[in-house]
Amino acid sequence: MVQRHERTEVLFKKELREQLKTYKMLIVGIAFVFFGISTPLLLAYLPQIIEFSGQGADMPINMPDPTPLMSMQEFGQTMLQVGVLICILITMGTISGEKEKGTAMLTLSKPVSRGAFVMSKYLALGMLVFVSMLLSAGLCYAYTLMLIGDFAFIPFLGSTLLLTLFLLLCLAVTLFFSSFFKSSLAAGGTALVLLIAQGLATQLPWIGKYLPGNLSSWSTQLLSGSGEPAWGALVVAVVIIGLCLYFARIRLEQKEL
Repeated sequence: MVQRHERTEVLFKKELREQLKTYKMLIVGIAFVFFGISTPLLLAYLPQIIEFSGQGADMPINMPDPTPLMSMQEFGQTMLQVGVLICILITMGTISGEKEKGTAMLTLSKPVSRGAFVMSKYLALGMLVFVSMLLSAGLCYAYTLMLIGDFAFIPFLGSTLLLTLFLLLCLAVTLFFSSFFKSSLAAGGTALVLLIAQGLATQLPWIGKYLPGNLSSWSTQLLSGSGEPAWGALVVAVVIIGLCLYFARIRLEQKEL
């Protein structure tokens, strides 16, 4: 057990170095930070932008005054859409790309288990997304306070953590398909279709309320202080993450690299 932990730690550090070397860490961080800052900035200065562009000269556009709640909700919606795409893009070639290049075979020819191989990749990507999301949310909160107004911190933190959990789910699902397909595009496309499908399926009776897509609704409701918690969806999301990582390992054990 100790040796397995040490091997996972070694591979985890290797993945972090690879993120630095390929600028993945920098690019993802900048992308998250950009949307975290731009959301309150755009809301605060949108009337001035419209006035400066001259679009409201002939027909005045009545813009509602931005509120902190609007800023937080807009941030959540933006990160849900952009964050999912980023997670898929940075994960879809994680295993399939290494299998194609032959680096996966080289790594696994050493005394390294498939489980450690999969887990190290997920932990490295998960840490990148988690830190980037918290940094983005922190900047959004700070700029909202400065430009728009005050907002309760705890509901926003809870909302951010729910969105982050959904992004971690996206990583796990894409990682599984990356172990299943030889093509990175096939892995990313399948993961995207599946995530969209489960989002649409949240409207179904009975089963819909347990799907992870409800985490986004719960996130929005936390900000406004309305609605009911979706604990079932949270539990299902955690279970799916575990299953994706488990079956990714099984897939690598069953198939020649």
